[in-house]
Amino acid sequence: MIIYQHHRFLFSFCLALFFVAATASASDKESKRKKKDDKQTGAVNAAYDPKIEQLLLDAEKAKITEDWDAAITGYKDILKADPANGNAYFQLAQIYNNQMKWVEAENAALAAVKADGTNKWFLEQLASIYMNQGKGKEALEAYKTLTQKFPNNPDYYLNLGYLYSRVAQYDNAIKIYDQFEKNFGIDEQVIEEKKNLYLRLNKFNEAVNEVKKLQDAFPGEAEYLLQEAELYRANKMKDKAIAIYKKILESEPDNPQAQLGLTSLTITSPSGEQSIENLRGIFQNDKVGIDTKISILLLTYVQSNSKDPAKRKEALELAEILTDVHPTEAKAHAMKGDLLYMDEQDDKALAAYQKALELNKDVVQVWQNVILIYNSKRDWSNSLKTSAEAIELFPNQALLYLLKGGAEYQLKQYEKALKTFVKGEKMSADNAKLRAQFLSNLGDVYHSLNQHTESDSAYEKSLKLDGDNAYVLNNYSYYLSLRKHNLERAKQMSGYSNQLEPNNSSFLDTYAWILFQLKDYKGAKEWQEKALKASEDQSSTLLEHYGDILYMLGNKSDAMANWKKAKELGTDSDTLDRKIAEQKFVE
Repeated sequence: MIIYQHHRFLFSFCLALFFVAATASASDKESKRKKKDDKQTGAVNAAYDPKIEQLLLDAEKAKITEDWDAAITGYKDILKADPANGNAYFQLAQIYNNQMKWVEAENAALAAVKADGTNKWFLEQLASIYMNQGKGKEALEAYKTLTQKFPNNPDYYLNLGYLYSRVAQYDNAIKIYDQFEKNFGIDEQVIEEKKNLYLRLNKFNEAVNEVKKLQDAFPGEAEYLLQEAELYRANKMKDKAIAIYKKILESEPDNPQAQLGLTSLTITSPSGEQSIENLRGIFQNDKVGIDTKISILLLTYVQSNSKDPAKRKEALELAEILTDVHPTEAKAHAMKGDLLYMDEQDDKALAAYQKALELNKDVVQVWQNVILIYNSKRDWSNSLKTSAEAIELFPNQALLYLLKGGAEYQLKQYEKALKTFVKGEKMSADNAKLRAQFLSNLGDVYHSLNQHTESDSAYEKSLKLDGDNAYVLNNYSYYLSLRKHNLERAKQMSGYSNQLEPNNSSFLDTYAWILFQLKDYKGAKEWQEKALKASEDQSSTLLEHYGDILYMLGNKSDAMANWKKAKELGTDSDTLDRKIAEQKFVE
């Protein structure tokens, strides 16, 4: 079988295609040959007058120096003397094409072809100009002419097949590609095009046969067997795909694509133990690339987010093998950290992430996860330290400023948090949700600084960007209630936050406190009891508020009992001691 190695597929369809000097030179040679022939036959042609020769030299010189106006004038002067000079039209079309003057370029190219319809350079240029204008139908006809007149040029068939595909004439495209193969042999990219065309025509078997042509032409090449397996996978022909993968692994046991393909098809099979054994072998094989192994973990465990303890155990076992086999690869330790983090083993995840950062500090997601673990442990000092280090490396990552500002806020470094949040908010202009979070945090900071006008403004801006954020609605309404300011607005926002997230004890407490400030003590008692019921652990704040409500309803003994319980739990309330000592509600 003849194998034609062709690597210039669709070379002439780049919209920026312009003919190079060699093309013009070829055209000039053809013109000179014609001149010689004409002189030999005694033909008389004004184009060969010495004056025209001088005009041609002047126009070419202007073109080379990119004096386009002079070049255009020169070629037009030639055409005044010799209206049938195809080369002059050709050169004009080239200049107009460069200037994207499509109409002028097309007219000049058509005139060149009219002057000499056998010149392939003229025809190619016309086809290219049609393509530049998006005139696929006209370009198609031009390439049909080229294939008929110059049947030994493979590019013309490739371009014609492409144009048939563009206009959805898939059967005609296949016929042209078949003719290409007949004339020039097997070409991988042509096979790929035909395969895709058959799939568009719902001719699956024919698509498979195209891939098998490559297998016949290049026996032993696993790549083409993999293509066949992928066709079966895509069409849910699992057993056939598995058979192909096994065939590949018989000759190439370490082939990563075959291993990954086989694993992805068998991992969910009833014989789970068989699958994990296969996976252990893959992960212990140092010839299998780390990216393939990580892909397996992502595909089989992370993306499925399995809650099955057995599956999680398998994933962690494989992650351990991964770091043992690839101890110097940061991504191995990061992957292990991700799996441990998903399994809520925060301390072990933190150690894995820190090892990953020792090896490679350039992955921002690893930094973020380390900070989030510190946050979950309420280790604000390490959270602040780590986020500051991360910002040194990634100064344009807005989320890092959110994390840093959050740590500063928790450490009561309000002025620093304010600066951090302001900077991050400016950087997050293109992300409405993230910007809303920055504005909400600014509202918290301004409140802590007793800058209430700025606090209210930040919350309002946040809610305009994300009006369904229950936490912003709750915080804003609670701070309004503490100031006894705009209570009806606070009531409306708090009510909506409870609709968005029912049974949140903090949100229920906020609504009860707003009713308390509105002197609706009966309603406040009802909502505060809901808050106490929804709370998993007793809260000093909830108990103190409940005592305040009971006192206002005249139940002083129960009020005292709740205040004392709140005191026992520990609290930072400024007034609780006075309430107990004076046995009355204190603002």
